[in-house]
Amino acid sequence: MSKGLILDMKEMEVTQGITSLIGERQWLVNVEIKDGPYAGRTLDTIHYYGANPAYDIMVYPGDEVILSLVVENNLLKEANIADYARDKYIKWLFLIFIASILLIGARQGIKTIISLAITGWAVVKILLPAILTGKDPITITIIICSGITIITHMLITGFTKKSLAAISGTTIGIVIGGLLAKYVISLTRITGLASEESRLLFFSFQEGQINITGILFAGIVLGSLGAVMDVAMSIASSTYEIHLANPKLSFKQLVESGLNVGRDIIGTMANTLILAYTGGALPLMLLVLANNIPYLKFINLDMIATEIIRALSGSIGLFIAVPFTALISAALYRHSFRGNSENNP
Repeated sequence: MSKGLILDMKEMEVTQGITSLIGERQWLVNVEIKDGPYAGRTLDTIHYYGANPAYDIMVYPGDEVILSLVVENNLLKEANIADYARDKYIKWLFLIFIASILLIGARQGIKTIISLAITGWAVVKILLPAILTGKDPITITIIICSGITIITHMLITGFTKKSLAAISGTTIGIVIGGLLAKYVISLTRITGLASEESRLLFFSFQEGQINITGILFAGIVLGSLGAVMDVAMSIASSTYEIHLANPKLSFKQLVESGLNVGRDIIGTMANTLILAYTGGALPLMLLVLANNIPYLKFINLDMIATEIIRALSGSIGLFIAVPFTALISAALYRHSFRGNSENNP
């Protein structure tokens, strides 16, 4: 694969035959290879439009594209347009994302970037290879998510009672929400094959080599982890500030304060999770509505049931994290008060 630049293109006359498609158009495209061992070479290639926007790659002079090179005996034979070159714009968006974190977060922003890098590394280098080699997705996901939770909270707040409360609340919420999702998946006989990607993955391996329903579980837990961590840390931090403002508050009063904070947070966070999953399933929902599919069939579709289980189990894990984080925070801070160590949150 190499990057290329469209220099010129001319439409060719299509000879109608058995293999030609209705509305098909052919273009003679002159393209320059921009990187790799053949950088600087220009050549002509025939590019097709088949009147199918799902697969057509509409190009114009000046566009950057990805080229699939055909090489024989170290000689470049031809180059075919495989896709648009999108990486440049993704890199710019990523740089804006990093700049926003540093600009708003300052020193804390650096810790956030480090935690994001560790999270990405753990998912790409540990979780995914482990699943592909046949490891149990459920076990490995819980271990990885626990590790991400510990590292993230430790980086952000250090080794403190605040981070311990947030870690404990997050872990409990994720585990209970995940186990509930696993149980409901087994009851509803969800296959995990609702998406085209999961079906391609399933048929790429021998039967029994990869656990598709386990991968569905992994996706649910990973998808809700960030929101649950956010809620747990918000409650742990708020409870600590309340404890500092009035150290004489009892354990029960601190718990009630934490719960009050949690009640204010869970409304918006539950919306965040549900709307995120709804956004992903929007084309599917529109398709169902456009075809006037009856409710009974709609609610029992594998794809719809999968998205509902994702959203609800993730939200339940979030709700469960609230009381546990409040209880653990209150217990730790009251102990801190008795030990006269308020300076250790």
